[in-house]
Amino acid sequence: MTQIDGQALQVRVVRTLGSRDRQAVAALVTHDVHYEDAFAPAPLVGPEQVADHLALVWAALPDVSFEATGPVLHDGDRIVALPMRLVGNHTEPLGGVPATDRFLHVHGMLVLELDATAHRVHRVHRARLFADRYAASVQLGVLPQAGTVSDRAVRAIQGFGLLRGR
Repeated sequence: MTQIDGQALQVRVVRTLGSRDRQAVAALVTHDVHYEDAFAPAPLVGPEQVADHLALVWAALPDVSFEATGPVLHDGDRIVALPMRLVGNHTEPLGGVPATDRFLHVHGMLVLELDATAHRVHRVHRARLFADRYAASVQLGVLPQAGTVSDRAVRAIQGFGLLRGR
């Protein structure tokens, strides 16, 4: 396997995620790619499922963009970590959450395992996004902001529920 050009791979991944192009997604990943993130209901397998997941994001946040937020970390030839963020306005429903017309910015780390058989173009074999689902939920108004009366009420209800189970 060839050495990773971290910057070039980061540019390619960020460009593909924001491209709204299912074929670009398919070109980035292997035919049996395995993808997981906190926002997907289950692990996704194959370029079609990954593109379907991205299409939901593209539809719900029509102005979405993906941005690199730091240097690429990698082991030299196979494992890569890309710090990035998603930014956009939530103007259409997403995963059961109605449009909120709120601005969303979610920071995350996309960890990739590249195909060991690739010789020229690195393709993603496994991917996992680590992102702050709680912060996204607060930004969209699904959960209350920390420290508010609403937050204390939710915590009290959660605590009561835990005590009732004993």
